[in-house]
Amino acid sequence: MTDLVIDATRVKVVRAGAGEHQHTAPALEAITAGQYIRLDPSTGKFRLGNGTTATEVGEGYIAGNSAAIGEPVTGYQAPVVMDLGDALAALNFADPVYVSDTDATLGTTAGTVSKVAGTVVPGFSKTTVEKLLKINLGVR
Repeated sequence: MTDLVIDATRVKVVRAGAGEHQHTAPALEAITAGQYIRLDPSTGKFRLGNGTTATEVGEGYIAGNSAAIGEPVTGYQAPVVMDLGDALAALNFADPVYVSDTDATLGTTAGTVSKVAGTVVPGFSKTTVEKLLKINLGVR
């Protein structure tokens, strides 16, 4: 499994579609933009998640901002498209991006509990193509 390396300073929402889902809650632990997060079932706050168990996968989101413990963090689900900087550069368009077994991390192969976080899609700024993540989380 190859974990993606995401530069938190380059994470941004590029496009939010109709029915876009975002949720803002306090951070139960330090969170960095671009990390995989989930709602803690006992506190309702965001915590880091991973693909090791169904509990750790939880109701997943991608963090749109960095936050210290107790600060608000906004998590995004489908149909949001996010720019993760150069993290997707080695992938092809339409490649899936999974929740990794490594805490808070996205990867190129499935974790123990296979969960697709999103798909690589093209985005154009002027004439240059960029690789963006179309989030699939929250789709039922």
